[in-house]
Amino acid sequence: MRTDVVVIGGGYAGVMAANRLRQREDVVVTLINSRPVFVDRVRLHQLVGGSHDAVADYGDVLGEGVRLVVDTVVRIDAAGRSVLLSSGSTIGYDYLIYAVGSAGAEPVVPGAAEFAHPIAGLEEARRLRSVLDAVPASAPIAVVGGGPTGIETAAELAEGDGT
Repeated sequence: MRTDVVVIGGGYAGVMAANRLRQREDVVVTLINSRPVFVDRVRLHQLVGGSHDAVADYGDVLGEGVRLVVDTVVRIDAAGRSVLLSSGSTIGYDYLIYAVGSAGAEPVVPGAAEFAHPIAGLEEARRLRSVLDAVPASAPIAVVGGGPTGIETAAELAEGDGT
């Protein structure tokens, strides 16, 4: 008997779940993600610093046999055990894993919301990279946040300008 599993979300949790489930011969796994590449979020600070593009081909991160569908889920029909995609297609499942990711925290430092550039997502990090490309190398840059991402971003930017 075959078990169909649909995983919504192609980040770390979705990829890990798909790869683990695919190790079972009786499980067929479909991973649905809105973009055709895996975003390596722990490398977004490197994208900002210009040393890495922070994406990987799904062929390099998904196990053999995991079916990738590049689309967006617009409706989950739990009773009918199916998902409706923005393309109009429907995919049925026996089990559904909802692994759509996380979001960055709202800034609490006064002025950060108006003037800082977040890097929690790929598009945000790419925007900041463009901003940094447009300013002189000697321009002062302040990193707001002393957690791992802030520290790594500050270090990446410092390495990039030779200091």
